Amino acid sequence: MNSTRRESVARWISVLHRQFQMYLNRELKAYGIRSSEYIYLVNLYEKDGVSQETLSRNLYINKAATARAISRLEKLGLVRRTRDAADARAYAVTLTPDGLKLRGVIHDKLQKWTRTLESGLTDEEYAFMLRTIKRMSANALALVEAARNESDEERSSDDDD
Repeated sequence: MNSTRRESVARWISVLHRQFQMYLNRELKAYGIRSSEYIYLVNLYEKDGVSQETLSRNLYINKAATARAISRLEKLGLVRRTRDAADARAYAVTLTPDGLKLRGVIHDKLQKWTRTLESGLTDEEYAFMLRTIKRMSANALALVEAARNESDEERSSDDDD
């Protein structure tokens, strides 16, 4: 099929992402959490006490954005940052009791979104969609990583001059 005639998958992923952000912003507003911040809590629910750098790496989010989000979550009393005992330059991020209390709320909101997206899909359609999205994510990650490596190589060669 001619790729210029294809409907843009990226456009629909973008629409879906934006709808998800709007949904989360509305659903989590009462707790002061924004769509750009919930993902850190979810990651900490899986493994508490990791460094900000680890959060950035796990979530594929730059360090500055992670620092801003963690700072805001800290002001909300949901996380605490402490100097990492193994590396005094790093911060370990841990959930507070208030942050832990939101686990069920966030889980329920995410489950509702997931059920909404899956509504009307057969098991086969769901399995195909999941395989396809995973492949697309791997393709996107490979492109981003290649660009990052290329940029690192350019900086390295500039340093050699």
